Amino acid sequence: MLRTTKGGVSVGKVWRWAAYGTALVIGAAACGDGGSDEAGQPVRSPSQVCDATLKASARKALEDIGGTDRYTELSGNQENGDPRRFSLPLAAERLHSELPLRNKCAVYKADGKNDFPLLDIGFEAQTASSVPGKDVKAGDGEVFYPLGAFAAVNSKPGSDYATLIFTCATKGPDGSTSHVKASLYVPTEQTQPDSTATDRMAILNDVSRAMAGQLGCADEAALPAQVPGPAKG
Repeated sequence: MLRTTKGGVSVGKVWRWAAYGTALVIGAAACGDGGSDEAGQPVRSPSQVCDATLKASARKALEDIGGTDRYTELSGNQENGDPRRFSLPLAAERLHSELPLRNKCAVYKADGKNDFPLLDIGFEAQTASSVPGKDVKAGDGEVFYPLGAFAAVNSKPGSDYATLIFTCATKGPDGSTSHVKASLYVPTEQTQPDSTATDRMAILNDVSRAMAGQLGCADEAALPAQVPGPAKG
């Protein structure tokens, strides 16, 4: 079934655009940073990745997804001097920036041989018109969650995409926006077969809750400490 946003754009197209942009950024990051094999990268536990934003349930979800408790993150600096490693203050500062300048949380398996991260999480400012309507229906491989303004995990062959949009007014060079969109990409070839969509959302929700706190909009974000079960329908 075709699903539409408030602006008349199909949600399927929104997912494809998001996937395309994410794939480009992940590929650039992997090439520029050498993946998880770069010498000297410290090994981190699930409690340390993504600026130590994962609580107990999300830390377990990460281990269930990756099958390990040993991870690395991007190191060094981007061309503009920003650190590649994720931090809440920098991600908040770059919320209105163009895609290559946004600060992302890229988590690699420390013992893996993959050029791409196991998790890639990013944030961007969004207008109210870009939030899918309440009457949208889940498509094939898509699961909705009663979180924030919109939350879904979309499973496609080879990858999973999770989106969580929450209410949070911010101001950038081009004006003010009313929402923040958090996105997560997981390549399924690196994941454990019994990991779930709720594992993905648990991680994205914890990082998003921390970002909402950083931005001063935790109350209106509507992101509970524990991810509820998938929405019905």
